[in-house]
Amino acid sequence: MLATDDLTAEPTLVGRAPRHRRQHRGWARVSEAGAVALSPILAYVVLRIRGMAPVNLPDSSMHTIYIVEPREMFIRYSAALDPTARLREGAQVGFLVVARLFDLGFGAVGGFFATRYLFALIAIVPAYVLLRLLYGIPAGALAVVVLLSSPVMITAWGTDYPNSAVVSYIAGAAACLAIPCRARWRPACLVSSGVFLTLAIWSHGMGMVLAASLVAIYAAVRLVRDRRDLFRDAAVLAAVAVLVTLVLMVASEVMFGRFDFIGPTFSAASYLNQPAQIRLFHSANWHWAPYVAYLLVPPAVIVMFVVTFARRLRSIPTPQLLVGLMCAAGFAVFAYLQFGYHVESLEMYYFSSTLWGVICLTLAVILAELCRSSAKQRVARWLPALVLVAVPLCYEVYPHVPAFGWLPTGAALGGVAVVFSAVLRFTGRERPRRSDLRVASGTAVAVVAIAGSLLVLTVAPSPVHPPLSGLAHAADPAAPYSTALGGSASLLIDWYQVSAELPSFVGNATYRGEQLLMWWPYDPSGVLTETVGIYHGRFNSLPSNPGVITTQDAAMLAMRRPAEVLLLSTTGAGFTTALQYLGPYRPVLARTAELRDGAAVLHVWLIVLKSFARHGV
Repeated sequence: MLATDDLTAEPTLVGRAPRHRRQHRGWARVSEAGAVALSPILAYVVLRIRGMAPVNLPDSSMHTIYIVEPREMFIRYSAALDPTARLREGAQVGFLVVARLFDLGFGAVGGFFATRYLFALIAIVPAYVLLRLLYGIPAGALAVVVLLSSPVMITAWGTDYPNSAVVSYIAGAAACLAIPCRARWRPACLVSSGVFLTLAIWSHGMGMVLAASLVAIYAAVRLVRDRRDLFRDAAVLAAVAVLVTLVLMVASEVMFGRFDFIGPTFSAASYLNQPAQIRLFHSANWHWAPYVAYLLVPPAVIVMFVVTFARRLRSIPTPQLLVGLMCAAGFAVFAYLQFGYHVESLEMYYFSSTLWGVICLTLAVILAELCRSSAKQRVARWLPALVLVAVPLCYEVYPHVPAFGWLPTGAALGGVAVVFSAVLRFTGRERPRRSDLRVASGTAVAVVAIAGSLLVLTVAPSPVHPPLSGLAHAADPAAPYSTALGGSASLLIDWYQVSAELPSFVGNATYRGEQLLMWWPYDPSGVLTETVGIYHGRFNSLPSNPGVITTQDAAMLAMRRPAEVLLLSTTGAGFTTALQYLGPYRPVLARTAELRDGAAVLHVWLIVLKSFARHGV
């Protein structure tokens, strides 16, 4: 959030404009605001954005239970799982409180999409305002397209993992901090950025990292360029952080029955910092990285920024400098955490995706700057935004990018984006002498090359490679970026609705510590991953397929002493046999159901084990 001096001076009008002109401006502003507000819906339809993302880890649906039935996990499992930080998802209230409110207002699926609509607005509205102030309305539209067409952003918004919130909060905060505004708007921009940063901090650990890097860059730039009111602004940010945190604590108590989420957050970080957990989630070397092409996008954008603004440092406008430095600092910190420390910040796509909010914002600034001279031409001023819409539409016609890694294809594509940025930058100085048609053609070719190469880099699957040593024991799944544009989510939505209904079928616990264990068949297709994730997946599941009680099953039953067992599968096969083999635990079949929504079908039986239940049936 910058001072008035950073704005391009506008001519002062003497007297008042005619009434009809004022009315026209008023309607124009209303239309502009409405277009920005409706742009997520328009992008969803035009770009055929995939509404949900595949759930290839139960991590996302572990958060779903805190959205649809938030107190159940704490009541049932606090004593059993708190010592190993297994309930850490319930502490990520910067995301969960917002999602819970929308769930209460719109239901499971309706709340999911309403929450994502809010997240999209948090990302695009500040970005639009920033680019509009710096370069004009077409550049603001360009920023909206860049953010809403990013496969990484779309995938992050597609599940209940809190990267869906962090990627938007960080984008919104970065834009708010960089917006050049007059004195009367400075408090609003500063408070908005403080709210977004605090919500990001209490949504995920990567949000803490990114928020710290943004604040550090903002403070450093302000110290060098504009120290006026810096300490007052710092005090405002701190006060907003404290106030938002207190509001979240009250909301956490009301919704989740836990006032303190700060202690559990740091307890979880301490638990995950143990050597056994590090070996489980973090690879011991970097040998996996050259096979992941989308990791080349952040450094490519950073190099493009350097090429675009290659001049004396003092001559780079402060808003653009802030955005570029925030992007570079975020990626540098993530690279250090991954390769110099032991956090899977780049290895896990759920984590690395949180970078993309500020990466997309930086890319929008780069493209707006490169197209700045052509924006004076009537034919070309809207062309960059239109071309950016056309690129993903062309990809959707044939969404089959071959697998490749960093070398040579990945590096070549990154080089294409950098080279065309340089060409567009150094030829832009001569463009006023050229015809509108030549300006439009050159701009279109360059923007297509830049956007197309970065899109292909993002969606490319990893190639087959020989076995690698030092990989994490819990292998991370591939990022499903290739189907974000033009992909279907109908079956994913059906399964989300069925999964969200499961807690209602199970019912509320009748006493604290009334544990429930699941029993479900091995599922190579992964169709049950989200559903069983509702109750924390394998941590709360018997190890064998439903049927005969194995030694491992008996040991887990003896250790956990569950009051209830939930049988679930897509067919219901083997349920009768499983009930019979639970005989030594005095089972009683409490209720059965077939949960169905569209093409998703789930058979469920709830069995009470009277040997362990306090109150029987």
